[in-house]
Amino acid sequence: MTQSIILACGNPLRGDDGAALRVVCGLQEGYTDPETEICCAQQWTPDLAESISKSQLAIFVDASAAIPPGAIRLVALSGRCEPPGLTTHSLSPERLLGLSLELFQKVPERAFLLTIGGASFEHGDQLSDSVQKAVPAACNQLKALLSGVTLPDSPQF
Repeated sequence: MTQSIILACGNPLRGDDGAALRVVCGLQEGYTDPETEICCAQQWTPDLAESISKSQLAIFVDASAAIPPGAIRLVALSGRCEPPGLTTHSLSPERLLGLSLELFQKVPERAFLLTIGGASFEHGDQLSDSVQKAVPAACNQLKALLSGVTLPDSPQF
């Protein structure tokens, strides 16, 4: 059984959409835990449900245009499973948790969504200044979650 799984979603060639991938790369520098599985993809897909079902902690990391650029928002997802529906493309964290429950009758004890507000999602491989400055703080939040620290469920601006 995997203790933890981190699922980073984003396109590194669409500006700030690659923020989650950069956060996970920052986490991997100097962090080694064989019980933490790290998955990086341009979108979350149904095949991730099995790995999620084998984890005690799931952390979804993504960029968002819905919060201010550089803001970091952490939301607990426990108990927030959505039915998987009929999609084969990209899934929300809640739908992936629902799929894990439906197919494997198990979800992680704890699940979180960590989002970073993006300024630009245009073509390019550079993060905006505000997002670049937020990456270390987001890495620290991931480390805190992995170490078992309980963080507030409110936005962190």
